[in-house]
Amino acid sequence: MIRVLILMLLPGLAWAETRPPTGLLAVASPLPATIPFQVRAPEGQDYAIVLTDPEGARVISAYLRGGSVLRLLVPPGDHRLTVAPGPPEDWQGPEDLFGAPAATLPGPLPFRIANNRREGQSITLERAADGLRIGDRQDRTTCQIAEWSTERVTKTTPLGTELRWLDPELSTRSRPCD
Repeated sequence: MIRVLILMLLPGLAWAETRPPTGLLAVASPLPATIPFQVRAPEGQDYAIVLTDPEGARVISAYLRGGSVLRLLVPPGDHRLTVAPGPPEDWQGPEDLFGAPAATLPGPLPFRIANNRREGQSITLERAADGLRIGDRQDRTTCQIAEWSTERVTKTTPLGTELRWLDPELSTRSRPCD
């Protein structure tokens, strides 16, 4: 009750309730999001990060609070990176972002699955005279490792016959590749 009263009296503070944390906003792709993507950005503003396919359709979007690190899993493909910077109080939601036009950075970022490798990206955004640019880009690759575990099972039938077999189970784990 007190919280509602405070928000009614101080409408300027209402943005703090709607400003999302650093993380995923929406996924529009039907493909599974399994490839690592990491973004660092300078402090002073917040950022809307949008990946689009070659036709311009949104694939995935996220919110990044300035100075923090965004870690996402994204679907495979060659995605264009669009970044909309703005002050936190100007956030208007996942569709309108910060209200100002967003900048699409040059060149697509490749996200691939090759054999047991998931090849993603790690980027650092920097301020430039004409807006934002990618200051540092590194490959971010994880390897899927298959592990079999086998259990020996022995059962005795009601007639006293002993049955024995192996019961295998496949599991996978991920780790950074060398």
